[in-house]
Amino acid sequence: NNLVPILVLVLLTATYAAFVMGGASLLPERVAVHFGMNGQADGWANRSEATMFFEILNFVPAIFLVLALVMQVMPTGAFNLPNRDYWLAPERRAQTVADISRQLIWMGCLMVLFLAGIFWLTIQPNRLAPPHLPMSNFLLLLAAFLTATAVWTTLFLRRFFKQPPQT
Repeated sequence: NNLVPILVLVLLTATYAAFVMGGASLLPERVAVHFGMNGQADGWANRSEATMFFEILNFVPAIFLVLALVMQVMPTGAFNLPNRDYWLAPERRAQTVADISRQLIWMGCLMVLFLAGIFWLTIQPNRLAPPHLPMSNFLLLLAAFLTATAVWTTLFLRRFFKQPPQT
């Protein structure tokens, strides 16, 4: 039942990789990669270093997929859940682990989208002379990511904070 989020994550990851490789040509040879609070560039790299950095970041979402797969074999004591004994009882364990795995994969998808946004925010200011990042764009992306993360966290925790039926 985790096939859909896995496929979405793989598709997003491949799209992000293609976006970085294609977007590299839009970067100047000397790339502003860090910006101060005023939006002025204060950190630099060459184009190949910047591109390699963003490609390496593509492995971050893969960590969520690996965690989701490893969870299948983790002992019950490795889980930190409210009402752990209830949720990980033998008759519910498979469904609980599948639910947690699915949520981790969706978080990986969210990370890919955030990384793509950061890369886009790296391309745009580097097309200006001198490079300048409008902080409102960064703050908007950050707010969207934090809001989505808060929604993800709320949905994740709500599932396990439900009081188990009394036996």
